[in-house]
Amino acid sequence: MSIPSTLGSRPLAKSYEPKEFETPVYEAWESLGCFAAQDTSQPGQASFAIMIPPPNVTGALHMGHALTVTIQDVLCRWRRMSGDNVLWMPGTDHAGIATQTQVEKWILPKTRQELGREQFLEKVWEWKNTSGNQITRQLRRVGCSLDWKRERFTMDEGFSRAVREVFIRLYEQKLIYRGDRLINWSVGAQTALSDLEVVPTERKSNLWYVDYPVVQKDGSPLADNPALTIATTRPETMLGDTAVAIHPEDERFKLFHGKYVKLPLVGKIIPIIQDDYVDREFGTGALKVTPAHDFNDYDLGKKHGLEFVTVMGKDGKITEAGGKYAGLRFNKARETIVQELTDLGLLKKIEPITHKVGLCQRTGTVVEPIISAQWFVKIDPLAKPAIAAVETGKITFTPKSWEKTYFEWMYNIRDWCISRQLWWGHRIPAWYCDQCEVISVARETPKTCQGCGTDAGHLTQDEDVLDTWFSSGLWPFATLGWPESTPALKTFYPGAILETGFDIIFFWVARMIMMGLHFMKEVPFHKVYLHALVRDEKGEKMSKSKGNVIDPLELIDAHGADPLRFTLSVMAGQGRDVKLSTDRVEGYRAFCNKLWNSVKFFHLQIEALQKIDPNFEIESMDPGVGSSFDEFSLLENRWILSRLQTVVEKVDAGLGVFALNESAQALYDFSWFELCDWYLEVSKLSFREAATAEGRVSREAAETIAVLAHTLDCVLKLLHPFIPFVTEELWQSLPQRASETKSDPTKPRVLMLQAFPKVNPALKDESSEKAFKELQQIIEAIRNFRGENGISPKVEFPIDYRVSEPAARVRIEAFGSKICSLSRIKEFRERNDGARDMEAVIPLPQLGLELLVGLKGIVNVAEETKRLQKEIDRVRSDLEHVKTKLAREDFIKKAPAALVEKENLKAREFEGKLKELAEAHQKLSRLQSPT
Repeated sequence: MSIPSTLGSRPLAKSYEPKEFETPVYEAWESLGCFAAQDTSQPGQASFAIMIPPPNVTGALHMGHALTVTIQDVLCRWRRMSGDNVLWMPGTDHAGIATQTQVEKWILPKTRQELGREQFLEKVWEWKNTSGNQITRQLRRVGCSLDWKRERFTMDEGFSRAVREVFIRLYEQKLIYRGDRLINWSVGAQTALSDLEVVPTERKSNLWYVDYPVVQKDGSPLADNPALTIATTRPETMLGDTAVAIHPEDERFKLFHGKYVKLPLVGKIIPIIQDDYVDREFGTGALKVTPAHDFNDYDLGKKHGLEFVTVMGKDGKITEAGGKYAGLRFNKARETIVQELTDLGLLKKIEPITHKVGLCQRTGTVVEPIISAQWFVKIDPLAKPAIAAVETGKITFTPKSWEKTYFEWMYNIRDWCISRQLWWGHRIPAWYCDQCEVISVARETPKTCQGCGTDAGHLTQDEDVLDTWFSSGLWPFATLGWPESTPALKTFYPGAILETGFDIIFFWVARMIMMGLHFMKEVPFHKVYLHALVRDEKGEKMSKSKGNVIDPLELIDAHGADPLRFTLSVMAGQGRDVKLSTDRVEGYRAFCNKLWNSVKFFHLQIEALQKIDPNFEIESMDPGVGSSFDEFSLLENRWILSRLQTVVEKVDAGLGVFALNESAQALYDFSWFELCDWYLEVSKLSFREAATAEGRVSREAAETIAVLAHTLDCVLKLLHPFIPFVTEELWQSLPQRASETKSDPTKPRVLMLQAFPKVNPALKDESSEKAFKELQQIIEAIRNFRGENGISPKVEFPIDYRVSEPAARVRIEAFGSKICSLSRIKEFRERNDGARDMEAVIPLPQLGLELLVGLKGIVNVAEETKRLQKEIDRVRSDLEHVKTKLAREDFIKKAPAALVEKENLKAREFEGKLKELAEAHQKLSRLQSPT
């Protein structure tokens, strides 16, 4: 397949400018179908599927999304290059409450009630098609290799059919039912919520201590008029109290067994019940029981056969059951009740507390437990197989510690309230007959009542829609064509891995496991990888109120997608939160630029060699595999090829266990330090004298350019999953490999479809690695000596060496020319006598070697000693200043912890610098004075 003009046609710019190529590169990938999975894998080919956690259609890309999709894209690109049939399924969630809220703002000043349901839903679809889905465009900017032709929406026709089918089957299996139960009610959103949509949030409040007079069953007082003092955080709910509970073994209340209390303000006589659920240590040890407005009280009410009185209304007001308080808003009712209790002398005290209050995830308003007729999933039969799947290891969590959290929730799971009082969503396929009480549940609108047979004119469909998480729980199989047995479903279910944030382990992960096992009789995935949160550089959670939110799109605009991706990959260690700073992203932009310059260097050398010999052609970029270089004459070439095999091993191993940080760091270290800092510098020696006397390219230069080409090719492939844009752009500029001519001509020539590098054992060379390390140690020792003594890199001087063992002499002699060139040394020669006047000794005992440097003419010992002493005095003064500050008790107590740590860090840095300066000063002082 021909390469589109957007790939391989642009000359490489002088430096890394991502804005110039990222968009055209992505468009080329997409137009060439590079992201497409095949419905059926080839014989012997593994399938690899990841389902994207479907972002809300209302959403915009945030840093949590960026981390999620970066990890998933790295894994998908790696497996695709490894030969797998990879499906990365894209899609969005209809996000019931969020979308309805968004559109209600959009249609203002009209309300949805004024429009009516049908017209309002038309407006929602209009908004979705014009303003929604911006996040899918943003995912392209991150470089996500999603199979866009398969993109799904949880309200599209096929998915809606799957949702309805699941509802019908569960209903027929008596796992879905409608009933009056205690649910979470959002007054702000005017809908029921699942437990998971209630966010426990710490709030400052009070404990109100109220006396409940103890009486006989008929209301007559007891001798001495005793009272039970109740501590409550919600005095307004006492209007619905139907009992007071005490612990049966609490000696303080033995006299009250079998007695009753008179409910203050209401006058109702309610029983004192005994139950070991009561916490004797909380409050007074006596508990008011409001079964209609508290989940624990609800269980007590069922257990003891108590009355259920609803006094908290769905509209945020007290109901008629609240007597004279009916119609009051909840907060006003509280104020009124507290005042009246005070006036009656029944309020004993008020105690300030901080406790957790359930807030609606979407509106931020307080959630009220209210008894309501809703649709529920009987969850226990679904939860048991899902628990067993993790217990038996069919599904594993990484990090493993999350399994405990999963079990704690699954073992204590309640029936799932799945109905929502919204208009946007999957409408419940249930119809009510005005002639009988039978509910008709059907896949299509019924023509007659399933109970009495009356015609459809007497049937009204349920107004409610299904919880958004009900449909997203079907994501692993409904996206693949279920309930039809499609080829894609057979190929990609179960998926290879689920990768997501730990914060939706219950919202989404657990529900997919339950639904997948129930309907597919197989787990939806075998591995769950839960990444941590992205926080700011101080480790604090990002929030708009703190002003510390980092926008990934702004970082991409400033530095490109690749530096952001690499930053997230390097920092995505298992179990650790990602502390993100813009400085880190800037640093990895420099890394991308370093790669850019290495490829530019390669092209400059090719041009130079072709000037020597216009017919020169680069050898195969597969040294050791069909190359004319069966043996490599140069140490540096053997070394870099051997080191390359090590990094291939590390990258593959890290990706295999989701340790993206280890793979990315290994690539960074190899590319920056070994390839760019060392190999490119040493390779210049071969390119300086590249022409032979006959006007041909020397063998050394030809060998080196082939090794460099191969190394760059491999490094760009290894880096591609992490930084796909820049690696694709650079790889397209490299000469075409000889092996590529044998590949499928219909397959586009793009980096992302090339084979991922594998280790070539023939290129592993431990002896060359050891020898080159010795060369590095000598050069680094000389460079350090220059730095310590303030010698300019431009000053050339001779160095003598002395060996303590014959074997060292052979190795050192082989390094001579390289040491001179890379260290800017005039001469490097052996000497047998000891150090002379004005001569420094650089000991390298690990190599059996000493370097001898004559200082006359290159170092003014007296001036350098004076300079070092001045610097020592300055650093010592700074250190004493910091230590004095840290010794002050008022500073330690009053200063923010971050400031104290900053000062401690300064102290450690000054101490380290002082030690370095002292060692350099000591070396100078040991030098012999002229005789």
